[in-house]
Amino acid sequence: MSDATPDFLFAAALNTLLDQQPTAKTRLVRHVGKCVRLVLPLLPLSLRIEADGGFVAASKEAAADVRLFPDLSAVPLWLSGGKYGGKLGDLFRVAGDGVLAADLAHALADFDWVLALRPYLGDIAASRVDQFIQGLTGWRTQALESAGRNLAEYAVYEQAMLAEPFAVHEFIAEVDRLREDADRLEACLGLLERQR
Repeated sequence: MSDATPDFLFAAALNTLLDQQPTAKTRLVRHVGKCVRLVLPLLPLSLRIEADGGFVAASKEAAADVRLFPDLSAVPLWLSGGKYGGKLGDLFRVAGDGVLAADLAHALADFDWVLALRPYLGDIAASRVDQFIQGLTGWRTQALESAGRNLAEYAVYEQAMLAEPFAVHEFIAEVDRLREDADRLEACLGLLERQR
């Protein structure tokens, strides 16, 4: 297998990051020899887990123990930033070994960027990059929430596509009052009918 294959390059990049993540590698060690296939539309990647918890490129003919199909509906989740809940199913459709998929999910959820970047950037720069990523994540989350609020206000006040929450509550209260009045009228009519 050539060293220039996408599988090899992806495994090398992943191993470089995982070398700084002992917790993640510990989770993967118990799956030695298993094959993970990331089923991308134009470029499927096959990786096999090694004895140290790292990855090597696997042959295309190797049977995949778990197959990960990226879920396009997860793109907004990726854009909103932060942790994704620790479930691989939030980012991918998963087929195959559920235990391996769960361990991969936990390895991703526990990923520490400061630890990964420290050997290349140093302690202070790695911390600053992590702070920047966290700040960017917060900004994206705030921007998405703000955009959602603006869209809701537009739909309620500008286009009258949605009802204002206060108006809905007031309408429900009016319906309840009308129902009570109708019940009282019915009781009065029943009383008059009996008196006749």
